[in-house]
Amino acid sequence: MMRFSLTIVLIVFVLAITGHAQTEDLDEKIETQANKLEQLRKDIDKLNAEIAGKKKTEKSTLKSLRRLERQIAMITDLKRELIRERSMKQQQIDVLQATVDANAAKIMIMKERYARRALKAYKMGTQRDVELLLSAEDFNEVMRRGMYFGAIHRAEQQLLNDLEALITENTRNQERLQGRLAEVDQNISEEERTARQLSQKKKKRNADLKKLKKDQRSLNQQIAEKKSAIEKIEKLIADLESQKQERLRELARRRGMTMEQAAGAFAKTRGQLSWPVDGRVVANFGNQKNERLGTITNNPGIDIAAAKGKPVRAVMDGIVVAITWIPSFGNTIILDHGAGYYTVYAHLEEIQVSMNAYVLRDQIIAKVGDTGSLDGAKLHFEVWQGDKKVDPRLWLKK
Repeated sequence: MMRFSLTIVLIVFVLAITGHAQTEDLDEKIETQANKLEQLRKDIDKLNAEIAGKKKTEKSTLKSLRRLERQIAMITDLKRELIRERSMKQQQIDVLQATVDANAAKIMIMKERYARRALKAYKMGTQRDVELLLSAEDFNEVMRRGMYFGAIHRAEQQLLNDLEALITENTRNQERLQGRLAEVDQNISEEERTARQLSQKKKKRNADLKKLKKDQRSLNQQIAEKKSAIEKIEKLIADLESQKQERLRELARRRGMTMEQAAGAFAKTRGQLSWPVDGRVVANFGNQKNERLGTITNNPGIDIAAAKGKPVRAVMDGIVVAITWIPSFGNTIILDHGAGYYTVYAHLEEIQVSMNAYVLRDQIIAKVGDTGSLDGAKLHFEVWQGDKKVDPRLWLKK
């Protein structure tokens, strides 16, 4: 029985120590998340002020629509990060609860031990300790037994006091975190209401799209905007190329490959990649002619029309190296697959990955949306080899 009790004490002690370490780790993550949320709120306030300042003088329906889309995207990001913070705090509450339970178990064992000692002492009488001391063979043994009894009493009393103080502190922390969780729930509800309001404004703005399509100046603006978006993607890819070796090392580790094997992994998938979404190709790679304007624009990827909300999947495992919003492309994700191979996914909504995350092949990374699109819901998909755009259809399954 004594050995069993000691085993239980050891187990719950280890659980308590582990829980404390997990709580500290979560504290650090929550603080980082709080800073991220604060920056997002500042960015939203800045954009709101910009929109309010230009509302009266705004003449371009396209520009005002893009600002509104950007506003919706930022609110959506904020909501997603609030939900992530809530999840972290819930984990912290769970860890604290486990710690509280472990400490309660330790206190129970200690109280049972004290009860047994008290009962045994009562049965043996008040002279028990004295008799044990007197039964010693010599003075040195008397001293050792006396010191042993004293040490046991002091250690058990100190441990009991410490445990009671610890469980009180943990209970207080749990109550504090429950209050913070309620605050996060309230924030999420507020952001959801705001997002719904913005979506309604976006629907009203979409009514202007018919006018935009008839407006020659607006069509020219759309072409200029698309060129600017392509240039931004090119710059992002160029910047990413400078650190591709570090990410290749991480990919090799994740894939269980050598650096050389990881470098050649994507190249071997030519013509074998699954499509990122089920849909119909409405714009091919390369030069596209605008029949109304008679102009030629270059499409750096393919556009796949699909129902809004359909899952968008990574065509191969990789590292998330960019989550951004680009006029004309809307919410955009870039994945690095190693050795200078990248895939780009645009017009997204409900992004389900975070920066620097490692994603698996066919993992859902977002859903099809109409952010940045004037032609309804679709996915814009690109494949890059170094700083060169390549036709995605050469890499996808026929």
